[in-house]
Amino acid sequence: MDATHVWQAVRKCLSVISSVVAVCGGDFFTRRFLSDGTHFWKLLTTSPFHKKSFSKDERIPLQLPYRSSSMSSEGSLAETSYLKVQIAVLNMIADLCRNKSSSSALELVLKKVSGLVVGIACSSVVGLRDASLNALHGLASIDPDLVWLLLADIYYTKYKENLPPPRPELPQISQILPPPMSPKEYLYVQYGGQSYGFDIDLASLDIAFTRFDSQHQMYN
Repeated sequence: MDATHVWQAVRKCLSVISSVVAVCGGDFFTRRFLSDGTHFWKLLTTSPFHKKSFSKDERIPLQLPYRSSSMSSEGSLAETSYLKVQIAVLNMIADLCRNKSSSSALELVLKKVSGLVVGIACSSVVGLRDASLNALHGLASIDPDLVWLLLADIYYTKYKENLPPPRPELPQISQILPPPMSPKEYLYVQYGGQSYGFDIDLASLDIAFTRFDSQHQMYN
């Protein structure tokens, strides 16, 4: 089975997981997502446009005896295949969030997942924009304030730090969200963990913040 068929199978599995969690109930999967969810979140932490280096411990555990131990060019992920897998993960997150019977499955990993999705939504990878915004709105249906703070932390401290508060009685945004000393201090990075290959893009950030700002009013 080549890499293309493998990742087609992964996408099918991700769609099945949404249905299984909804049937079994999110509470049943809460601990499972905390302990084993890293396998899903890893798929979101690497840009498809950057080669991923595998450590010795991360290589495929099952190796057929007649296969070469070195990774061939056929085994490397095509950009489009990886994008489709990441879209499937984001769609899974959105589906889990919007279903009342399954949303609790993300309770213990909500900060991490929200940080990852915000990072992708504000990145220059346009192919993931719609799926990430869809997942972002799903996460906001669980905790809109968390998502808003993650977006506002980037928007106001990186690009709009001198913007006056919406009302005179409110403090300056820098008093609420002090500007980070380094990119690693942004909330979305601290919550989501290190993100490889995703750079914040001003146009994407404006789109994500503007769309969510209108949605946030609705949630409140």
